[in-house]
Amino acid sequence: MARKKKRGALVYTLLLTVYTLALVVAACYGLTLVWNYAEAYEKARPDNTMNAYMDNLRRNLWNDSVEQTIESMPHEVQSTEECKEIVKVMLSDELSYTRLPGGANGETEVSYDLLCGGKRFGKVSLIRDPSVKAKKSSINIPLLGDVLSEQAAWIVEHEEFDFNGLYSTVKVTVPETYGVSLNGVKLGEEYIVERDIPYDVLKDYYDQYPNLPRKVTYQYDNAFGELTPVVLDESGKEAVIDASKDDSQYIQPVDEAILGRLTEFAIPFADAYLAYSAGVSDPMYAYSKVAPFIELGGDLDLRLKQAMDGMGNWGHTTSYRFDSGSLNRATDVGEGLYILEISAVTTTTFPNHGVDGVVTDNNGLTVIVHDTAGEIRAVAVTRYDADEA
Repeated sequence: MARKKKRGALVYTLLLTVYTLALVVAACYGLTLVWNYAEAYEKARPDNTMNAYMDNLRRNLWNDSVEQTIESMPHEVQSTEECKEIVKVMLSDELSYTRLPGGANGETEVSYDLLCGGKRFGKVSLIRDPSVKAKKSSINIPLLGDVLSEQAAWIVEHEEFDFNGLYSTVKVTVPETYGVSLNGVKLGEEYIVERDIPYDVLKDYYDQYPNLPRKVTYQYDNAFGELTPVVLDESGKEAVIDASKDDSQYIQPVDEAILGRLTEFAIPFADAYLAYSAGVSDPMYAYSKVAPFIELGGDLDLRLKQAMDGMGNWGHTTSYRFDSGSLNRATDVGEGLYILEISAVTTTTFPNHGVDGVVTDNNGLTVIVHDTAGEIRAVAVTRYDADEA
């Protein structure tokens, strides 16, 4: 009995070993299939074909044909040698690609934009290699299921290049009396793409004064690489534009002599104008006080005369006092015109149900004045609450 038990145990052990070896062989075979499939799948991914294509492109794109193409392309502000050197660097260091959406069939055809420094300069289309048939496999591997069919690799089916995509555009807006230089070459008027752009600080006055200064926009589309525009003022000197400031930076400050004359005008005018607006005295008398400061027969003069008939509070105020005033800014906008920013504090007293009411105002005045033959006259006034400005 002992011998039969030992013989049975030996047979069992032998069968178990054979079975285990069979499982190991099967597992190894299955894993080999998976690895082979994974390797084939990796080779069949379109991005791998594109990466190989891009590596070859970086090494071989620059040739005599491309060089001649760059030479023939417009480059008015750059030398031919400068353009070729810039493009050489761009094509070797800045190439990339991005896959395009859609297409005839994402399983058999894909397309990519070729980019250089983020700019599109070509397109490549890939297809499955028609000379290679897909290999099928119906083996079922435990825990993994059916092994998918191995697909044919991708190949380049079509490529096209448009080197106009390597161009950069330079665009800058400057006063119409300024100039723009690129790479040491001053741009002509043929590069102006927009005219009659108002100064932001003067936009409210163009209807009345159409000859106020304006801006223009220069645009140059044939730059290889990144070119920085140099802005030139009226005298041809380099001007630095501060993007954080408004257009008053283009307006030259008035000299001390003119500023003194404008100040001598601004404070008495503010007093007379605000007294007229307060409606304390006889309207004709109030008008006679402000009339020497305004351009007679003009729009402001007409408005003041019309206001005399419709001013509801005329005669209802009992007193007016000009407490203080200052000329905060004077802007020369050409043709003898100046824009004055005036602040003034006034106190007005008026009856309020039998009890005098006192109101103190912090007035803001924007006044356009015209200086002709040494005489300064107001032609337009805008009044606002300086505390809310």
